[in-house]
Amino acid sequence: MLVTLKQATPDPIKTIAKIASICYDSDPKNPLGLVTHLYRNGHHSVFEHIYFTFKIEGISRACSHQLVRHRHCSFTQRSQRYCSEDGFGFVTPPSIENDEELDHYEDYMRTFVAPNYVELQTMGVPNEDARYILPNACETSLYLSCNLRELIHMANERLCMRAQWEIRELVKQMVSLVDPELQFMLVPKCESGRIICHTPCANREV
Repeated sequence: MLVTLKQATPDPIKTIAKIASICYDSDPKNPLGLVTHLYRNGHHSVFEHIYFTFKIEGISRACSHQLVRHRHCSFTQRSQRYCSEDGFGFVTPPSIENDEELDHYEDYMRTFVAPNYVELQTMGVPNEDARYILPNACETSLYLSCNLRELIHMANERLCMRAQWEIRELVKQMVSLVDPELQFMLVPKCESGRIICHTPCANREV
């Protein structure tokens, strides 16, 4: 998995404070204090003025299917319809721990799925139909653009220890790339005090 921050609104704290100040025709003397107040009191609409664009490579199709459920993001993804997946990469879940399981998993991908995909292509089956044999483990790449309000929501949901390991790691990397001054907002929901699930969870564990 490789995550790169391609674009971001510069000086996000000052930008949020300046935009928010129009509501009261005021001049923000303490931008971070104002933004913290807005966050803690649920005034999150102003965060929608802050934008990010990430390039995400080497995640599974299973992970991307979870990711696109965040409907306030914009996505552009590598197409299995127009791109050949001959020699495709695949993601191995950490739950496949012992060597025998790993050998079986990799052998299935390399000696069954991959050759049969190529055979379908050789028979004249178009990529858009040959892809039906491909697994959710197949690697994909995409661009994701979102505003800060949606990134906060993603962190709330996907940094939770109850989220699946791959999307949790993905969002963790996304959060690590944004301005450090914003990161107090980019935490699991339980860190925001909204739910209690009795599962140990702290930022250092995420």
